[in-house]
Amino acid sequence: MPAEPNLADSKLIIFDWDGTLFQSIELIQNSIVAAGVDVGETISPELARHIIGLGLKAAQQLLFSEARGADAGFLSRFHRAYRDRYEAGEAQIQLYEGVFSLISELHARGKIIAVATAKSRAGIERSLEATRLKPYVSHSRTPEECRPKPDPQMLHEILNAAGLPREAAVMVGDTTHDLLMAQNAGVPAIAITHGAHAGAELTGMNPLAVCADIAQLRALLCPQGR
Repeated sequence: MPAEPNLADSKLIIFDWDGTLFQSIELIQNSIVAAGVDVGETISPELARHIIGLGLKAAQQLLFSEARGADAGFLSRFHRAYRDRYEAGEAQIQLYEGVFSLISELHARGKIIAVATAKSRAGIERSLEATRLKPYVSHSRTPEECRPKPDPQMLHEILNAAGLPREAAVMVGDTTHDLLMAQNAGVPAIAITHGAHAGAELTGMNPLAVCADIAQLRALLCPQGR
């Protein structure tokens, strides 16, 4: 059997955004639940949390009945209500502790940094600017340019843009959707458990490593003495 890759040797580090680098999970979950109330639907916090990171169509199929999911006017009202709720609280969200230091160190070590996210293009650009990470991120893909997670298109396009094979990359994510996308692309993956999905769910996806926080992730990607 081939040896497992040394994660510190990865040339391209592809991060999910919400729940991996950005402490937005509670706001996203609460905004989904509240938007449901706004349009007359009851959405449990557990379901709202589970769909974080999924593509829009897949999320809608889980959230709503077939009839509601086919009602363009209803969906437009729900999306507007969600956006209003989320954007009202977005300015209060911060990166997880240690993220800025990790990204800047990876960049200093010559690593290529990318983001594969379920956010809109406008949303990720706004977040990268607000967190001052934009200068470090060489490539990013959203569902507006690619098929959504867990389809591997985002990762394929990032690999092509970086000019690297999948073996040179690693995907870091906090949901089973992230890990399944990585599996579908043949890219090694690291799970981080401080986000949307529970550690047991993530471990069940057989990532190369499972980290509880950014400090553990940094120890893998930026070991001392290297």
